Amino acid sequence: MDSKIEKLLDKYWAAEASLEEEKELRSLLSANEAGEYEELTGMFDHFDAEKEVSLGTDFDTELMTMIEAEPEVKVISFSEYFKRYASMAAAVLVLMVSSYVFIQNQDSYVQEDTFESPEAALQEIKKQLLTVSMYMNKGNQQINELSNLGKADMGMEDLSKINEAAISLEPLNRMNIRR
Repeated sequence: MDSKIEKLLDKYWAAEASLEEEKELRSLLSANEAGEYEELTGMFDHFDAEKEVSLGTDFDTELMTMIEAEPEVKVISFSEYFKRYASMAAAVLVLMVSSYVFIQNQDSYVQEDTFESPEAALQEIKKQLLTVSMYMNKGNQQINELSNLGKADMGMEDLSKINEAAISLEPLNRMNIRR
């Protein structure tokens, strides 16, 4: 009997046993009182017990409540992540480089005295201020000439009055007797 069980077990483990051979193996194992195959008997009993287990009627509702209770997971793609943080890193890098360049330029400007004495500096300032004053006076003269053009407009009105006077004197001109 043990040899028959061994042959059936070999076929079972090689997945070559038919359903009838599997049933025969189970019956031989359950009838075996020697206790050699207790683990296999327990395994087959477990398989039988699991066949009888079925889902309850409320399984679907329980599963749906569990799914709805799960928090939503936001999926961030690598490209969006890279774009967001790469732009921030670029802005920080530009800020750092511009700060460095600004600090370097500030260090390069050192105030120097160009004149050896304050009197020479005063003379140079007077010379520069006179030059600026001369150019400003030229500009003022040109502005005054433009304002005179506004006065010429008034003279044009006077010319129109002369024309009116000439028209009113025309009858006198007709009466003029020649000698």
